[in-house]
This record gives sequence, structure tokens and C-alpha cells, in this order.
Amino acid sequence: MDKVALLFIHRLRHLALREARRIALRNGLLEAKIVDVDGHLLCRYTPAFDTAALTGDPVRDGAWFRRRFGAGLAAPKEKSKPGSDTGRDVVVTMDTMDLTPASSLVAFPRKRRSAIVQGVALGNGIDRRAYAVGLVDRAAAKPPVGHVVAALVLARAVRSSGRSLREILHTLIHLTPVLTLHAPLDGFEREVLRLLEKSRLVPGGPFAIIDADHMFDDNHFDAYEGEVRKRLMTFSGAGVHRVTGNALRRRMISALSRDLSILAVAEKRSDIPSLLRISADLSLEAGKLDQSFVIDLVKVLYPDTSIEKLWLPSDSDARSLSIEDLVLAFRSGRHVRDALSVVARLIERNRGDSNEEDGDGGQSGDTASGSGTSSTSTEKTSKPDEKSKPSDTESNGRWKKDKPSGAEVIQPEPLPTPAEIGRKSPVTVETLSGYGRAKDWALDLKADLDDYRASILAWSEMSTKLLLSGPPGTGKTTFARALCNSLQVPLVVTSVSTWLQGGHLNDVIDKMNKTFVEARAMAPAILFIDEIDGIGKRQPAEREYSDYWNALVNKALELLDGAVKSEGLIIVGATNRPNDIDDAIKRSGRLETHIEIPKPDVPALAEILAHHLGDDVTALVRAPATDVQSEDDAGFSLRKIVAEHLKEEAEDERKEAGR
Repeated sequence: MDKVALLFIHRLRHLALREARRIALRNGLLEAKIVDVDGHLLCRYTPAFDTAALTGDPVRDGAWFRRRFGAGLAAPKEKSKPGSDTGRDVVVTMDTMDLTPASSLVAFPRKRRSAIVQGVALGNGIDRRAYAVGLVDRAAAKPPVGHVVAALVLARAVRSSGRSLREILHTLIHLTPVLTLHAPLDGFEREVLRLLEKSRLVPGGPFAIIDADHMFDDNHFDAYEGEVRKRLMTFSGAGVHRVTGNALRRRMISALSRDLSILAVAEKRSDIPSLLRISADLSLEAGKLDQSFVIDLVKVLYPDTSIEKLWLPSDSDARSLSIEDLVLAFRSGRHVRDALSVVARLIERNRGDSNEEDGDGGQSGDTASGSGTSSTSTEKTSKPDEKSKPSDTESNGRWKKDKPSGAEVIQPEPLPTPAEIGRKSPVTVETLSGYGRAKDWALDLKADLDDYRASILAWSEMSTKLLLSGPPGTGKTTFARALCNSLQVPLVVTSVSTWLQGGHLNDVIDKMNKTFVEARAMAPAILFIDEIDGIGKRQPAEREYSDYWNALVNKALELLDGAVKSEGLIIVGATNRPNDIDDAIKRSGRLETHIEIPKPDVPALAEILAHHLGDDVTALVRAPATDVQSEDDAGFSLRKIVAEHLKEEAEDERKEAGR
């Protein structure tokens, strides 16, 4: 392990230790005093708990300490207060741990504190104060495995850059740097950003991450004015290349004018735009994993283990591993041999996946793409008509990376050409029956969209927002799919219940943001929001949870207003309860067009059946050739069949009501 890697690991451990002492101080387990030692101001910690029970045996005393005071080392809970305008959390408060004494050893009143550490030395001559503080240190949480792996990868990137650590630190501290970071490892982007957001490994951290993919104008920064941490603007993942040209230049200038550092991190070098690479003050690259990397990781996580007695993967085997694989294998409390056994099985799985992909596709993936489990790290050319596997997981148990917001993207089905005689046409708005005004709105939108594409009509002059209401089963989702096929644009399907799965306000608002970002990235596109009544109405301040629901409504209003400024986004909301939606959502500029889809009447049902039965409907309505009778006598009228069915249904409902 080189000196830079040792320095990074030592700093991670030191930060974990310092955080444990601060939490213990905040929760009343330790006391602190600033002392002057040879002109240096130092913080001296002393125990605030009874040390009379200490024996000097680290194992026994450690178990005793964790059993009685383990709760005192838990991080305080964060409470967020949403901003009234943006819906984002801009104020964070910390609660101290409630250490209610379980016994007389847990906590003492202030007047008895002087007696807590009267015996300065233990029986074996060990200083009692230092020994007690050492128990806090030994009980401190270790750095997460993901942080350790990311730090080791960063150390390799620093070493391969050819620049000294002094130069790199000067760039980070004294400049407002633009940095690019590339490593062909699955999970690298996520773990690096988590390291920057959760630790102080990098000078200035932990950072408040601002995703450049979610920023559309300078007002985006206003939501972070209450943030105490230093802000870092990031371009991460395969989404980096979506922001290009003038948009990329404007976002970079806007960030640098506010003294925000910029970081572009990607698993593929080609995902980093040339403008970022040219203007970068520091470019770091790390290669794939090898045997020495696994050895370094084992030494860090299991310092007392003899490496010579362990099975270790070869360089070629280690190259098929990803950061995700290592985080899965090396978990806290797992024995080193068990962890390496999991590593061996993951290598075998990754090799099997690689062979299967080569055999199926006839092409090899990017050789610098890690284990091949990430869509951002492996690119394969495919035929336009090639269909993806309709399974929730990829082959051999690999995870399928869904949209971060949980939304589903449906591509339009191609319409048949005049030469394709006999091919069944997909469901389009033109073929729908019983939709009334909604069908007229869709046909007008189709004509307007053609004019917009021809630069005849401005987007602001089009009616692109619709609220559909009606009883369950009237075909609101079918209308959205038909509109997708008629307009030949992608359909992004989500629901308020999908957003609310996050539970916490931060998570819900983040999902809402990401849904609109994903839809804008595919513009022109349709965003279909089902169960939009789940957002509810703004509540009086005295109502319970009013802050939560008011923040959701405000965020929905903000996003719908923002959609007006973003060309190419058609928004359709669906609800069974239109009266439960806040009136502001239905005002001009938002979901201003409200159309109710009623239950189909008899003529509409006849048209629906005729559409789905196709040519078979002629056999249904045609009278027998041997006995020519009137339609009413023969009973083969489609209208009569539908009417009789409705009559029987009404009779059943009356009988049920009578019971």
C-alpha cells in the first residue's frame, strides 16, 4: 500500500474517531476542556460516566461499555424544516440523545461528577481517564466499506496522475477548481459522491451536492442559501453528456461565479464532455482492479490477518470485480475467509454474464467497463427492432437499473405504413370511442404539434396540460397510451403513490424532481401522473402534518409552473376524485384543461366492441341466411346485446341494494 492510500485510510479512521468523540460529548458521555500545551490549544476529553466498574481488561470493559452506553454513540437525529417557497430542506436541527439512566452507572447529576474519576489509575497502573476515553474510541463506528474502497481508488488515481499530493491539495484549497474523475468501475460514481457528501476526507467537505442535471436556471441555487456546508456542483454518470453546448457553458459559469467547485465523475471517459476536460484544473483517472487492490483492502479491513494464508483472486479475476461487488462481499462482522468466498462466487458470476453477453450479442463490451452490470459502463450496439428482456432483473441475477424516480418509460409503437397492408395498427386516439372532449383535445394537440415542429406555432400557444377525471375503469391510462402512439413521442408514466413511497419529505420531493427531469430529458414527451389527487390540498397550519402536505402541494405547483418554461413536455394528470385536488393545481398555466370521461353509453359501447372484435363483429350481427327475420326478432343486433347486458347489470345492482 503506497503512502497516499495509507494517508487516506488513516484520515478516514481519524474522522470516524473524532466524530464518535463529538457525539459522545453531545450526548453527555464525555466532557471536554481546552488546554494550552506548549503554546498549542488542545481539546482534552474526560469521562462523564462512572469509571469505578472498569477492570483494565479491554475485552470485558468494552462489552460493559457498549452494553450500557452504546446508545450514546448513535448520531443525533436530523430534523428538517422545509422552505415555504421551494419545498426543499434548508434548515437542519440536531437533537441530542436521550440517555435516561437505566441504572446508577449510566448518568450522574453534576454535583457528583467530581467523584466519577477520583481513582486516577486502575489496579494495573493504567490512567483511568485515558482508558475510559479509549473505550469510546474502540466502540466508535468504523468507516463504511464503500468509503474505504472509494478512498483506495482515489489514492490510485492520485498516484497515476503524476502530480504530487501537495499540488493537488493546493488546487483544492486555494482555487475554485474544475475536476474530472474517471474510473471504469461499476458503482464508482455513487460511492465517490457519497464519500464527498458524508465525510471530510477531501478538504472543505462534507459537501452539499448540487446535481447539475437538475439545474435549469440560476434560481436553482436559491434553495441552498440556508445550507451550512460548502456546495459542490457535480456532473455524474451517463447523464453528463446530456448537458452540452451552451447549456453546459452557462451552468459552469453560473457555478464558478458563485465560487462553487465543479466535479465531473463518470465510469466512462467518453461520458465527460470535451468542455469539462479542457477547462479542468485537475483530471484524475483510475484503472480497473487487480490483486494488489484486494490485498490492500484486506489489510485495511482485517489488519491482524496473515495474507499468505488466504486465497486471493488473480489480476485477471480481480478485473471483473466492481466496487459494488466489494461492498457486498466485505461487510462488517463477516470473517475474511467468508468475504473472499463471496468474492470468488461473484467473479464466477461476472465471467458467466460476460460470456453470455458475448454469445448472445456477438459483440464484446467495452473492455474498460468493470463487471458489466452497469448500463453506464458498457455500451453495446443493437438493432433498432431488438427487444429487451421483459424481466425485472437482468440475466443471472444482475440488477436492472430502473429510473431513479420509479417512473416507467413507454416508447410509442410504430404506425403501419401504406405498404404494410394487413398489419394491425396500435391503439391511437383516432381509434378510441367514448372519449368525447378528451379525443378532440388530443386531435387538436396532434395538429398543433405538427405546426410546432414546422416552426409555425410557438409552444406557449399550445394547450399541453390536461386533467382527466372519471370513475375507475373509464380508460384514463388507455388514453395516455393512445396519445403516445398518435403523437409518436415517449410516455413517462408515474403516480403520486410512487412518489410517496419514499416516506420522508426529502425523498418524496426528490422523486418528484427527478420525474420531471427525466421527462424533460426525452422531450418532446408525455408525462402521465396517475392518482394526482394523492397530493391533496393545502391544509391550515393548525392541522397535523400540515407542513408535510403543504410542502408537497407547493412543490407540485413549482414543477407545473416550471414545465411551462420547458418546451416539449406534455402533462396529463389522472384522478378519480377531482374535488380533492388543490384549486391552484387546476388554475391557468398548470392543469388548466379539465375533461371528465363519463361511463360509455350504448352507442359508445357498440363502437368499442366493434373496434375490438374487428371482422368478427359481422358474424355476430348477421342474421341466419335460412331464416330472414327482422333485427329485433332475431336478437342479433349489437346495440340490443349491449342494452340487455346493461339491463341485467342494473337488475343485479337493484337486487343487491334491496338486500
